[in-house]
Amino acid sequence: MRRVVVILLVICGWGAHVVAEESDWAAAIKQLEQNVGHTPQSATSRHQLAVAYNNYAIRLAEGGQLEQAQQHLEEALRLEPTDQQFRENLARVYLQQAQEAHQRHRAAEAKEAITKAMKLNPQEVSAYVLLGEVEYGSQRLKEARAAWQKALTLEPGREDATKRLEQLNQEFPVESDFERLTQAYFDIRYTESLARSEGFDVRDDLLDARRTVGSDFQHWPKHKLIVLLYGAEQFRAMRAGTPDWLAGQYDGKVRVPLPGQSLDRTAVKRTLVHEYTHAVLHDLTRGQLPVWFNEGLAEYEAWKGQQPAWSALKPALKDDRLIPWAQLSSNFSMSLSAEAVALAYEQSHSIVRYLVERYGFWRIRRLLKALVEGTPFEDALAKEFRQKPARLEAEWRKWLGSILPISSP
Repeated sequence: MRRVVVILLVICGWGAHVVAEESDWAAAIKQLEQNVGHTPQSATSRHQLAVAYNNYAIRLAEGGQLEQAQQHLEEALRLEPTDQQFRENLARVYLQQAQEAHQRHRAAEAKEAITKAMKLNPQEVSAYVLLGEVEYGSQRLKEARAAWQKALTLEPGREDATKRLEQLNQEFPVESDFERLTQAYFDIRYTESLARSEGFDVRDDLLDARRTVGSDFQHWPKHKLIVLLYGAEQFRAMRAGTPDWLAGQYDGKVRVPLPGQSLDRTAVKRTLVHEYTHAVLHDLTRGQLPVWFNEGLAEYEAWKGQQPAWSALKPALKDDRLIPWAQLSSNFSMSLSAEAVALAYEQSHSIVRYLVERYGFWRIRRLLKALVEGTPFEDALAKEFRQKPARLEAEWRKWLGSILPISSP
């Protein structure tokens, strides 16, 4: 989003061309309001006050005080209704409000703010790009496509709109015909080949995941989560280069490819719990987690109460091929083989399991809180588990050897 434009304020009457410092905008406004009160017909006084409102609003917006910024820009426009710069600045403040509402999953509030921005500045391309994101997040694909197409009409070649439209055009032929099953917490869309009874089974699995995962993280998302269930071939056809080992995906929506004619209920439930955990973690941390720790937590939740085979981890331990923690995240690349990625998943799972069993899940919650507050991951790890990461990694290796003993040849 473009930066709000600042119009310099030169105040006459306080000496020869005195320029107000940023910290003095509130005082300048108070003085100028008195001037306008004494000479209400003075166009110069009204203009100076309007500019002061505008500049103070910019300062407020930069500090995140969007409601106050909106109020001051509305005052500026009340004094100078036709000033195009004031209108554009207010439109951008509305778009900042819309972006925040969108991030909090408040689609109706975001669309209302976007509509206000568009009325003030119909040529603001960012408004249409953001509207597309809001509609897409609500699975309103036709409306999202129309918004991104409008953005490209106003600014041909705009990269973000182009990429999103290309992605949508891949998804639309599949998802536009999905059946729908909705309730308080989930909006489930599924391919017509999936029986409705199986859709209800998935709904029950998701409700169970909401209870169990929510209990661990002490967090239950308030917004309705979009869950998309595909045939296996549909899922891979939508994304060029999707590897066979990818069992599901969370990208703001939970996407799960289903097995063929007979569903493997246990495997499907694990995938749903895994991806739902990603949704909870995104809600909690806004992307502050390292990939490997995110995946490890999701695997821990998916396998809770069960013992995985860890068929990749056992030989890696035996052959001393374990991945250093600092390199784990890079081993989740879709360009890697299924065997390489399996080791990354299993190792990340084992690390989280070790931390939970050794220290308790409450420390995981405190670690996440520290990350949201801006603490670097390794610093948060050292503080919450009271050891330097290198020592913690060494202790995990010892623990792993105790639960996966290496047998002699």
